[in-house]
Amino acid sequence: MTGRRPPWLHLPGGGDPDATFVIRRPPRRRVPQSAILGGIVLAVLFAVLVVFLRPPASAPVGDMTSLEAPLAGESALLGVDTSRVSLWRFADDPAILVMIFPSLHEQAMTLDRIAEFVERAGGPRDRVLDDASLRAAIAATGDSFDTVYYGHDYRAADLQRFFSIASADQVALDPEELLLKDEMQQLGLLTPGDVGALITMPPKGGGLMDASARATILRHELSHGLYFTDMAYNSYVRQFWQNSMTEGQRAGMRNFLVSEGYDGTNKDLMRNEGIAYLVHTADRRFFTAQVAGMDDATARELRDSFIAGMPAGWLRARTAP
Repeated sequence: MTGRRPPWLHLPGGGDPDATFVIRRPPRRRVPQSAILGGIVLAVLFAVLVVFLRPPASAPVGDMTSLEAPLAGESALLGVDTSRVSLWRFADDPAILVMIFPSLHEQAMTLDRIAEFVERAGGPRDRVLDDASLRAAIAATGDSFDTVYYGHDYRAADLQRFFSIASADQVALDPEELLLKDEMQQLGLLTPGDVGALITMPPKGGGLMDASARATILRHELSHGLYFTDMAYNSYVRQFWQNSMTEGQRAGMRNFLVSEGYDGTNKDLMRNEGIAYLVHTADRRFFTAQVAGMDDATARELRDSFIAGMPAGWLRARTAP
């Protein structure tokens, strides 16, 4: 979807702050030269140990330079400082990584090429576009580079394929993409067989990116994350899409999704996005029944039916009927 206090000072004189500290100079003693040399050697050895054994400084919580992504729930994610890129594990499903950006441009620089490779209509699935081809492909659809998507979502397997083919084809990736690759490697998403997911959310801002919009985008993307990481929910979405919706209803959702730039031939993408919009996109600026060829009553009936049968878990508990 389109960031010691120090210990108490013990004072003499029963803690009286006016008491006087008396510093007495010890009597001078002649120190043997061998002792002096020994002391110098010990001091040098100590300094070396301090340099080489000192633990590394901790990175700021959630910073993209950290070796681990801290946990955060929905409300915490919505409150994150968006002045810098940060990366988190979703507290209710730690297999879902959430990346938050300071600008839509930085999000686009990091993920638009992956979107074109994975799910954009007309994008090649067997090769990674270079910069000029990527910009041309986006422009050809009438979309803006920075707002191809307001939120992104990808399986670990999607990322593995993308970076593998980009490397094999020697495509020059941007620094933002290389930073993403490094983080995903460190966190295990580029390990074959990993079932994790990466989703994103846009920064705080005026206009469209108000609190309601960001909350809706986050919930929409989290539902994709659950689809990628929880087989019970994945199976339920599949059977509901196929058995509880009519072909006309599915066609209406497909038409809407194709108009948004998604690959209509990708059946897995259609049901995943279709249910995410129908059930988990509350803000009517992003989805209404009418854009999918339905009336409000039909869409509400489908949504209520879906919620009633959802597998138990955090998403079911937070999805209001």
